[in-house]
Amino acid sequence: MKRVFTRENVVRLLLLVALGGTLYKGFMKTPEAASWLRPRDFFNGLVNDGENTAIMKERHRDVLEATDKAVRVRLSELRSGVYKPAKGSLVGEESLTRAIRKDQATRERAVDDEVRAWEKLERARRLEAAHWRMGLGCTETGEGGRP
Repeated sequence: MKRVFTRENVVRLLLLVALGGTLYKGFMKTPEAASWLRPRDFFNGLVNDGENTAIMKERHRDVLEATDKAVRVRLSELRSGVYKPAKGSLVGEESLTRAIRKDQATRERAVDDEVRAWEKLERARRLEAAHWRMGLGCTETGEGGRP
């Protein structure tokens, strides 16, 4: 008589169960499945992601502002003679001026990033309020089931 519960069969069964679990978890992360089958978790994820992104962008902007202030202080100290760079230092009036211009451009992009992050959060909240669900099929208009 042939044994059904051999070591190889148990390993195959466990691998199939693991594969099935992986497929299920992956499927439940898609907006098509999650928005229909687990809408509360789906929208909590969208809103949490939006909030985290907005906070991160806000903090990034704050760090850039602090960096810009520090570089401006160093430049004013250099111009007034309070700060004297070490011999052979790469820090000089020209490099500090370039750093300020770079900081200004980076801060302007950071402000734009922060605005987009807050817009993303508001979009997620609007989708949740509208009880939006992603379409399960392909659309010819290319809108992807968006309201």
